This record gives sequence, C-alpha cells and structure tokens, in this order.
Amino acid sequence: MRAGVAAVASALLVGCTFATTQVRERAAIDIGCPEDEIVVHELPPGYLARGCRKEAGYVFRDGRVTRESEIKKATIDERPPLPIDRIPDTSSMGVD
Repeated sequence: MRAGVAAVASALLVGCTFATTQVRERAAIDIGCPEDEIVVHELPPGYLARGCRKEAGYVFRDGRVTRESEIKKATIDERPPLPIDRIPDTSSMGVD
C-alpha cells in the first residue's frame, strides 16, 4: 500500500515539476528573459511566470503550455537583492 502511495506521489511531483519547467521555458521566450531569471508560481487556474520585471499567466493542458494573458509589467519584483559587495554603477571593489 505504501509503495503505491509513494509511486503516485512521485508521479504527481514529477508531473508538476515537468509542467513548471515547460512554463519557465515558454515564459523565457515570450517575455524575452533568461530562463534562470523566470520565477513560476502554481496557482489554482494555472501558472504565473515572472521575470525581467514582466509577468504572464499560463495553463498546462494536454501536455502543452499556453499563455493565457497578456505580458504586462510585474506586480512585484522577485529578483533577489544584490549582495552588499555588488552595488550598481560601482567598481568591483564597491567604491567609485
């Protein structure tokens, strides 16, 4: 019984991971942003992908990803903060 439950859970996890990966790949193309900068959130109606200060909604049906919304300015900026030693417009030492 436990083996069956584990197999189903594993299949669901792999399926979800696969869908998220496909959404990330599609969003990178649609948004024009590097794939490693795309953040994907699973929502009840589908997925929300954000990257490069833009976002779009996607659904995964029949093994395919389809964009369900216009690409628009992101409601929040999910980029990680810059490390303290990486301040924009400064030298590598952090001093002008």
